Amino acid sequence: MSPQPEIPDAHERGAVPGPRRRTAGDRSMQRATVIAVAVGLVLDVIVLVIAATRPESTALAGALVGTGLTLLVVLPSMGIAFLGPRLSPMSMAATVLGSWAVKMFAVILILLLVRDLPSLSTQWIGLALLVGAVSAMIVEATLLMRTRQPLDVEPVGIPREPPAEQ
Repeated sequence: MSPQPEIPDAHERGAVPGPRRRTAGDRSMQRATVIAVAVGLVLDVIVLVIAATRPESTALAGALVGTGLTLLVVLPSMGIAFLGPRLSPMSMAATVLGSWAVKMFAVILILLLVRDLPSLSTQWIGLALLVGAVSAMIVEATLLMRTRQPLDVEPVGIPREPPAEQ
């Protein structure tokens, strides 16, 4: 009876990937997202304070709904930034696309449901949503553009000089 050839296990073949280490790009993406969410929320708190000082009673309620919508837009982005390094590129793309579709559907649905409520100021909803969510996206985009994403590429062993002709 001939001995069977030894088959390497899945880890030796590279079929089962180990935990991917966090790269500098992952850390900068996470840092940019956290800073952007913080900036958006701080600006929304300012809008809430201004709305609370307004004489109309609907301003604060509208600003609170707008701040809630801001959270609905920016918090999933922060979660994806921290989940992203564990996902494959295709899963990451599907997650980002799916989250944007769900967020936009939810925001539109909520805005349609509250548009005719007399107890809410739609102007303050829009202002709080604009200030919080848009500012967070602008800050995140600016920070990510300023951060240089390193590429982990192995150099190819190409000779610098062309081979001598014989």
